[in-house]
Amino acid sequence: MMEEIWRRAAEPERLVAESQSVSEQSPAVSSEPKEQARDWKSQLQRTAEDEISFTEQLLAEGEREGGLLLAVTLGDLDVDRLEAHFVELMARDLEDYRALEFAGRILEEIARREPELGVALLSALSPAEKERLVPSVAKGWTLRDPAGAFDWIGSAWIEADGDYIDRALQNDLYVNAMDALVGGLRDYGLAAETLLTLKDPELKKELTELVAHRIVRDGPENALDRLVEMETAYFDTSVMDEVAEQWAARDGVGAAAWVLENESEMSSSGVRSIAKQLTLGAGEESLAEFHRGLATIGKRDAVAAEAARLKARREPYVSADWVSAIERPEARRAAVFDALYEIGYEDFTASVNYIDIVYESDDVERVPVVYSTLKDWVSVDLDAVAGYLGSGRANLSAALSEELLLEMEARLPQG
Repeated sequence: MMEEIWRRAAEPERLVAESQSVSEQSPAVSSEPKEQARDWKSQLQRTAEDEISFTEQLLAEGEREGGLLLAVTLGDLDVDRLEAHFVELMARDLEDYRALEFAGRILEEIARREPELGVALLSALSPAEKERLVPSVAKGWTLRDPAGAFDWIGSAWIEADGDYIDRALQNDLYVNAMDALVGGLRDYGLAAETLLTLKDPELKKELTELVAHRIVRDGPENALDRLVEMETAYFDTSVMDEVAEQWAARDGVGAAAWVLENESEMSSSGVRSIAKQLTLGAGEESLAEFHRGLATIGKRDAVAAEAARLKARREPYVSADWVSAIERPEARRAAVFDALYEIGYEDFTASVNYIDIVYESDDVERVPVVYSTLKDWVSVDLDAVAGYLGSGRANLSAALSEELLLEMEARLPQG
């Protein structure tokens, strides 16, 4: 019953439309759902005037129902009533774990209306309570005054005694505030300005990922508009790369088309993330089309290298074809090493067979790859390396073979 009443109360516009439609057929019944919803909300508002009764009702409901009850009531309470409810819920913290969660939602609403009061209420709490609820103040304040909220977060250094917060907690506040800024206010311009001021590279990366996630959630058709909003402040390839990566996880083909249109703004790392999604889910033709469409050699090489890496274990011949598509020798060698790392150290034969698939026996690029691979395997499977050298397949010079033999001898048990 509680869920049905909430459904009715939460959709007044729909109820009005329904009642108008029904009135044409049955005027006597038309207003019943709407009146029930209004009666219920009026009763709820009266209950909310008494913080003790309302708190007991909140905590008597299930977690979801209590949250819905609070959500439909918050907007109708003035700040004094909100403060009274906050104090009452904090007093019930030890009785019910949900009390602190509900108190946080009320504190967020208080901070959204009067940030100074939110901070004052926070300052009266214990250090542990502050740590739990300070994100609510950061989020609510951001929704009211984002510039002021970020200034406060940047200057609020509080220690364990409750006077100042530490770096980890401050970073968490930045995350909550940035989420409110782009998720609630859709202010990507201020988001970019905030990113520009951050000194911590890890925090900047985390917040850039968050902003990119929100841009993707807003939909591909809005992505460029959101990015244009950021161009006046913090905007570099990392933003485009994050958007491309998160978009590709949802729609690899669509993200690939977008990247081709904006290639100059992307890094090789960004196009590589597209290649990963296309390789894993979109099919060989989509990947090949993306590779062909890139104008920059380095970015084409990045795509081919990622495809070679991901195909190395299960489709070594396809992987080798992608290696051969890499245009720069140093990039080609790096791609082979990445592919060998992907194959791993479980099967020596798979590793050396892959090398033989990629290279002709007399290819000069083959020598450093074979030598490095055998040197790595000496510590893993000495007998396998010895057998391979003895077979003549290694095709190494006498000097390099001697170096490997000496290293193998050094690893043999002494005495």
